[in-house]
Amino acid sequence: MSLSVRPKVYSLPSYSLTGDLLGFLRCGLQYRYTRIGKLPPSRPIQLWFGEFIHGVLEESFRRYQVRAKADQAHLPWTDAELLSISELIKKRLAARGLVPWDDDLEILGDQRAKAAITEMGPDLFPLIHRAEVRLFGARSLPVIDKAWAFREADRYEMVGVIDVVTHVELKNPAYKNNPIVQTVLSALPNMPTADFEVIIDYKGMRRPPASGGAYWAQYAWQLQTYGELRRRQPDALPVVAGVLVYLNELFPTKGDLERIKREIKAGTTDVIPTPGSEAERVLQAWSSKSKNVPLLPFEYRLRRSLRVLSIDDASIATALAAFDKVVERIETCRGKEAKGRPVMDAWERNATDENTCTVCDSRTFCPDFQQAFGPATGDTHPKLPGFKSKVP
Repeated sequence: MSLSVRPKVYSLPSYSLTGDLLGFLRCGLQYRYTRIGKLPPSRPIQLWFGEFIHGVLEESFRRYQVRAKADQAHLPWTDAELLSISELIKKRLAARGLVPWDDDLEILGDQRAKAAITEMGPDLFPLIHRAEVRLFGARSLPVIDKAWAFREADRYEMVGVIDVVTHVELKNPAYKNNPIVQTVLSALPNMPTADFEVIIDYKGMRRPPASGGAYWAQYAWQLQTYGELRRRQPDALPVVAGVLVYLNELFPTKGDLERIKREIKAGTTDVIPTPGSEAERVLQAWSSKSKNVPLLPFEYRLRRSLRVLSIDDASIATALAAFDKVVERIETCRGKEAKGRPVMDAWERNATDENTCTVCDSRTFCPDFQQAFGPATGDTHPKLPGFKSKVP
């Protein structure tokens, strides 16, 4: 009597668009420790801030929906209700071990959340058709060098969450004066006449430079991929556009204003104040030596916050090819470690963004950080655990 042999376990690798693909692009070594190794960062600044802003906007929209269905006055809200929403989200995050690193970060989070709800909310919330739409899809797993192959899988799962989906509302005459609608239609004047969808993704960050940085292209790839995954869902309409909302632009700090002025002078930003506008006068009059940080006009802050992208077959194909390449790089790094390479040798490192390195617990022994920022910051000790590459 012959007995069958149990087949090898077939594991379909799963990659999140934000946690995995964009996380690896920020820094492969940091991704290895925090995402794969599940080592919680000692200073989860960006994680807390992003989760807090997303949570506040989601809860605010939920309450807006309840009031809108009851035909009650729903915006603007009182400071007391805004505070209750903020405290609710903070308790949810604290239950997961996420707390603000210091009082200044918490205050800044509250200020930006308030600006997002009270200034942008009245224009954004009426446009929303669905919020928090989960996406799933499968693609062919890129083939890596046979020397590092460690899987039997031939496909990988790609997952993500769209913050907002809107469709017919954009063509509603009632919203023709809505600044968000005007921004979308002015950027993409040849919108189809049939029903369509526009996806919106919140980013808890400032608007990156349109030239001279990788984030500009990477977040565009993410939005295009969202469009591909969304349009394959049974209830989806054709996805023709996407909007990135850079929430930090709604309440910029002193450092943000300094960067805006530098980028305008260098010509690396795509959103500059209209000549003769109040925004131009404020920026020209303000000096980084000033103790006061002026609040730029909302019209300019909203323009800097919104980035509209057309979504079509060609742009989607470009984004998917780019992310397939990232998956190939991650799989190669994992394969090298599985075959016995030390972590520091196996994983790519990226010390091009000082902000990413600043909150990274590995910076004290990361050779790339020491070379790029150590002498300037004085953060060169301690050096343990030491590392000596085995790669010649």
